[in-house]
Amino acid sequence: MNKKMLSLCALAVFALAGCQNHKTDEKNDSAKNAATVQQPDTCNAGAFSSLIGKKASVLDTMRFAQPMRHITPNTAVTMDYRAERLNIESDEKGVITRLYCS
Repeated sequence: MNKKMLSLCALAVFALAGCQNHKTDEKNDSAKNAATVQQPDTCNAGAFSSLIGKKASVLDTMRFAQPMRHITPNTAVTMDYRAERLNIESDEKGVITRLYCS
């Protein structure tokens, strides 16, 4: 009887381990799909798409009608959501890499 119980316990452990990996894969797939969904352009980011690839120093000469923040690597930013705010990200070289609303 001990061999039967041990076998059942081992089978249960393997079954649960298989379920855990499957759920993790589903979560990763969901995260990837969410990242590819286009967000609404509530801050008119599309109008500034020509800035991508340019030096961030061009922002010094520009005026924006809506709230804007320039986000550089290792910059702390608030997590509040403001649909009208334009976020402009630049990389370590000072080149603009991304524009989005939040």
